[in-house]
Amino acid sequence: MNTPLVLFSTQATSHNQVIAIATLNRPKSLNAQNTALILALRAQLEAWEHDDSVAMVWLDGADDKSFCAGGDIRELRQGVVDAADTAAAHTHVHTFFAAEYYLCEYLSRYPKPVVCWATGIVMGGGMGLANAASHTIVTETTVMAMPEISIGLYPDAGGTWFLQHFPFGSGTFLGLTGARFNGSDALLGNVAAASRPANSRAATLQAFVAADWQGDAQNVVRRVLNGLEGADLPASQIMAQQAAVQAVVSQATFQDALAVLAEHAEQDAWLAQAHANTQAGCPTSMGLIWRLLRDMKHASLADCIAQELIVSQQCCTRPDFLEGVRALLIDKDKNPLWVKAVADVDNTWLDTFFAPSPYLPVYEPASLNAS
Repeated sequence: MNTPLVLFSTQATSHNQVIAIATLNRPKSLNAQNTALILALRAQLEAWEHDDSVAMVWLDGADDKSFCAGGDIRELRQGVVDAADTAAAHTHVHTFFAAEYYLCEYLSRYPKPVVCWATGIVMGGGMGLANAASHTIVTETTVMAMPEISIGLYPDAGGTWFLQHFPFGSGTFLGLTGARFNGSDALLGNVAAASRPANSRAATLQAFVAADWQGDAQNVVRRVLNGLEGADLPASQIMAQQAAVQAVVSQATFQDALAVLAEHAEQDAWLAQAHANTQAGCPTSMGLIWRLLRDMKHASLADCIAQELIVSQQCCTRPDFLEGVRALLIDKDKNPLWVKAVADVDNTWLDTFFAPSPYLPVYEPASLNAS
């Protein structure tokens, strides 16, 4: 018998309504999303949307180690490798990313509260879900990141939108470097709405079950969260290194930004790790996120996702993605051979990633609203 990729259940409240619970259930892969998981979650969310007995949705992961570490990039890569031809490879990549991105956009406009318990590892596509939920809760164990530069991709799943909302350009720093950040940073960047101790998952859920669900559901959730004790979170790494972060992101090019980061790397362990990430990361990926965050500065989430769908399609059918995943997750030598050096990544090269796939139809932002 196959283990369900997502566990679905409900808990009854005292007002003839229920709390709907969706638990990502791939703990061995840190609850990484594959196409089947995404489609199962989307289908159930649509059913709950139209079920008047559902007051809110609770979204979490199967264990405390990880809410969701992102997309299943190993499976994504294998589908490209196994594809019969280029058209099949493009179709495989599009199927995954369209499902993942459209889920994030759908969740962002969900008409009922979605409370996301974002404890442990929350990265990549997991960040996309956490950002899209109406009320994300972080804990003292939360470790977030958009580390896609390590695999020849870039911060996607809405990353080109939500990284814009971090203060003083720090989202650009996080995207460029793949630096990890904590619950305090998530609250600072409006990715999270509240914090709770990591051992209080059950108690937090029960607080929603016991709530008076008469009146506006969003107000009920806010009232419950305001009445709960917050977690003892580690201090914000972004705020502690504000001057260095601002110096990096104020540069005209990503190459200049990397040079400034190198000058600050010895100041602090967090900056040193960010620098190390860029030394090992894919130069094209860093060029792409630098450009995307500037090009999409005033765009809507739907517009950002439509652009990401084109760029990700290009990334994942090219050598850097295949090589990056190989080096990180398959052979694990952590010695990828990237196509371009940092100095060689220019706008002419980056332009080629913004061309729609000739094997697929072009999707307009409006199509994101279709179920």
